[in-house]
Amino acid sequence: MHDFLSERAGQLQRLATTIRTGLDQAESAIPSINQQLAELARLGMSDFQIEGPTIYCRPMGFSSMHGDEWVIYQAAIVMPGGIGASIWDATEYAEHSNRPYGDPVDLAPRFVTYLACPPLVRAMLVAHASAMLDRLMNVFRLLGS
Repeated sequence: MHDFLSERAGQLQRLATTIRTGLDQAESAIPSINQQLAELARLGMSDFQIEGPTIYCRPMGFSSMHGDEWVIYQAAIVMPGGIGASIWDATEYAEHSNRPYGDPVDLAPRFVTYLACPPLVRAMLVAHASAMLDRLMNVFRLLGS
């Protein structure tokens, strides 16, 4: 039994190392992508935004024991600005999520760039960056048609 558990622990350690290496590589790509998006914004491709999913939620204060107010991080691309997160309080996010379809919302005032996000949020943004970039590039293609 001891040998089996030791073997499993070794496998788990190798998997964790692989995941960490992959995440480090993905995270290192985002600042250069944001530089390219900044260049597109300087060329006139600005005033675009792509909303991604909610990726993190935490209590507004130091503890959830003192109230039920929460901070929500939503993956987003804002031009100019790049990949980052829109930060909402739970009440505002509920109103935002339940607005009539098509009502635009300016994410820029609540937008935080990737490098300014907490490490946990940055790690979660990596998983959604590709899909949001694809959606942004589709908007650019439609404009160029």
